Amino acid sequence: MQKLFFSLLLVIDIFAAEASFEPLLFLNYDESRAHLGKKLFFDKRLSSNENYSCETCHNLYWDFSGTNSKYVQKGTLNPPSILNAASNYIFYNDGRIRGIHAQVKESITSRYELNSGEDKILTAVKDIEEYEILFARIYKDGITYENIVDAFVEFEKAILTINSPFDRYLAGDESALGEGEKKGFEIFKNLGCVACHNGKNLGANLMQDVRFSKDILAGVSSQSDMNKRLYRVPSLRNIAVSAPYLMDGSIMTLKEAIKHIGANQFMYDLSGDEIDALYKFLLSLSGERPRIMNEPSSN
Repeated sequence: MQKLFFSLLLVIDIFAAEASFEPLLFLNYDESRAHLGKKLFFDKRLSSNENYSCETCHNLYWDFSGTNSKYVQKGTLNPPSILNAASNYIFYNDGRIRGIHAQVKESITSRYELNSGEDKILTAVKDIEEYEILFARIYKDGITYENIVDAFVEFEKAILTINSPFDRYLAGDESALGEGEKKGFEIFKNLGCVACHNGKNLGANLMQDVRFSKDILAGVSSQSDMNKRLYRVPSLRNIAVSAPYLMDGSIMTLKEAIKHIGANQFMYDLSGDEIDALYKFLLSLSGERPRIMNEPSSN
């Protein structure tokens, strides 16, 4: 078993060496539809009891994390950040939703999120005169459920945190990262973190066994049990402000999370210097505040 496991680690290392990253440098969205989507995102009147909005759990103001630690159910639930979600094609921890339009539809109807429904949200929007005017101005067919979903999607496209130091480094600006960040990036690659955390979002588009390597070596589960353990790998973008960490929200600080993952995923006790270097690298993944968040939602 151990020989097989370490053979798999070798394959991961080979893959990691070839892992690709893609910088986020530009935004591409429809301004009018995105601003309309922003209004909907913050509107509590769309929820089942009209006392919370999408932004309630996916905070975009006070710490700009795209999540909300107040709504973490420690040990069971840790809401993902909405920031950069438009760069994903796999959604939810179990990967059951593919595509951003399907994600929006699930989010606004799920009883664990907006807890509304197609008819409820359509009626709520139609009953608000401002929306009637805005939808007629922006969409030829006015207020429809699909147009409501489309507005949400355009807003999500507008809240990518582009031009992080790491993005600029990938684009060819060697000075965008300092020596500490570059050292951390090398450790990140050498450990094999890039096997899962790669692509535009450094994760978020790959399913993986959620158990740590240390636990896997303790015994093999049945195939059906292992399938239940496949979860979406989280994105590392803006990781510095999206505490708590791990799928269950059980770790509160980034350095503690780095140490924990080193010991349990790679079975390697990271030194203080290595943790500091990795921490500096992860800080370089925080990008610019999206322009739409500094603009009034007028159409």
